Amino acid sequence: MAAAPSPPEGRWRRPLPPTRWRRPVRLPCSVLPAPEPTLPGGTGSPARCPSMELGRLEYLQALVTEFQVTDSTEAKEQVLANLANFAYDPSNYEYLRQLQVLDLFLDMLTEDNESLVEFAMGGLCNLCLDKTNKEYILEANGVEPIISCLSSSNEETVVSAVTTLMFLTTPRSRAQTTALPVVECMLRFSLSANTRLSNLASIFLQDYCSPPQLEEARNLSKHTAVGIPLPKD
Repeated sequence: MAAAPSPPEGRWRRPLPPTRWRRPVRLPCSVLPAPEPTLPGGTGSPARCPSMELGRLEYLQALVTEFQVTDSTEAKEQVLANLANFAYDPSNYEYLRQLQVLDLFLDMLTEDNESLVEFAMGGLCNLCLDKTNKEYILEANGVEPIISCLSSSNEETVVSAVTTLMFLTTPRSRAQTTALPVVECMLRFSLSANTRLSNLASIFLQDYCSPPQLEEARNLSKHTAVGIPLPKD
């Protein structure tokens, strides 16, 4: 099996200033796709052919270019949300790696715009079930900014971050994805009135954390009120 690609020299930078993504978004008119051809017989199934695959790559490239050149915050949000949607389909994984969209998502995690962070985190969550994408994110030191997203006030961002940490946990990465601050955070989330978040945190604690980790985190929580805040409902 081929080794996972190493991150490019320098993270993707703008040359200019566990479910499918649900938020409906409007594509910029400059990158609207042409209708996909269907197989003979009217089945409605997309016809898979080299020209269609080339069109898929060109379309994703158009989205990335739109993100690079637009000065509109709204357009950037729309494009990033659409890229997160396309990250749900394994057929797009190779193209998204080729276009350095994984690095784009990682870079957007540190933006002040909560929507950009939400969409980027959702895109990474969609991508990291794939082994190659998972290894790429780990090699790119992506766990740290993902952990930082646990402190977001945006529920969608936090849920995606928790889910992504689960998907990224391997024997090699476990020490980082289940570090003490993360386990303490999950303990707090598990007590949240937000059922969606508390259930997800409980699964994290049960499936990814050892009894000694839980005991240490509980002891720490007893002696400090400082922690990662709960997201807004």
